[in-house]
Order: sequence, then structure tokens, then C-alpha cells
Amino acid sequence: MANQQEIIKALEKVRSIKRSLAIITAILLLTGQITIIGVFVTPRGFRASLGGPITGQQRLVSKTGNPLVNLTIDLIDIFIAKFLITGQFSVTGVVLNPAGLSINVGGPLLGLPHLRPTLPGLDDPHDNIYKLLCEHLNLNPKLIENHIRE
Repeated sequence: MANQQEIIKALEKVRSIKRSLAIITAILLLTGQITIIGVFVTPRGFRASLGGPITGQQRLVSKTGNPLVNLTIDLIDIFIAKFLITGQFSVTGVVLNPAGLSINVGGPLLGLPHLRPTLPGLDDPHDNIYKLLCEHLNLNPKLIENHIRE
């Protein structure tokens, strides 16, 4: 088991990577490389889905060429970028699909809690899927330990 200082350093690296992803995503939004392409509704809140030519998706624009609709899309992109830069939003995941990938962002403003960085293998029971399975499905831990591949 790593000592406390190593764990703190590793968590800081994870936080730094998450922050860098948010800043890079904001830059891509502000330069028009990606734009909002949809919204995911989940039981815990909403996630904005972002994509564009750089991710293999079509950039969202008005079908009729209406400048007001395009301005609204651009304003939404600017607000999302602002929330990413200020730390109110973070990158919550990437979704792969046949057309490419999309970047999901969200935060407390959309009903999602801030994601805290974790490291696999720590003693936190929420970081170990096998412990969670045993606990919630009332399974014998020895049964799962026998079938785990190293």
C-alpha cells in the first residue's frame, strides 16, 4: 500500500489532468472546433454532449441557416466554456459511437455533483467493484476472489 504522501501526489496529478481536460475542451469550444450536439438526461442530472469535426461529429448549426439559431448555439458554447474555465463544469466522460466520439460535460449547475478524483485499489469500498458486488448482491467474497484474473 502506498503511503499517504504518494496517494496525495497521485490524486493531485489526477486533479491536474481533469483540469487540463476542462481547459482544452473550453478552448475547443471557443475556437469552434466542437459545439454542443445534445444533452443527456440521467437520474442525477443533465450532461451536455459536445462534438464537431475534430471528434468525427457534425458541428451543430441551424438547418435553415437562421442566424438567430446559430447565435444561440454559439452563446450556449460560450457559457459551457466559461463554466469549464471557472471549474463549475468538468469533463464527465467520452462516448464512442459509430460516427465518432462526443465529450460529455456537466456539473452542479446541471444537477451533477463535482466528481472527486479517486485511485483504483485504495481502501475506499466504492473504488472496488468486487466489494460492491459482494455487498449489494449478498455474495460470498471468496466466490468472486476465485474468479478474478490477475
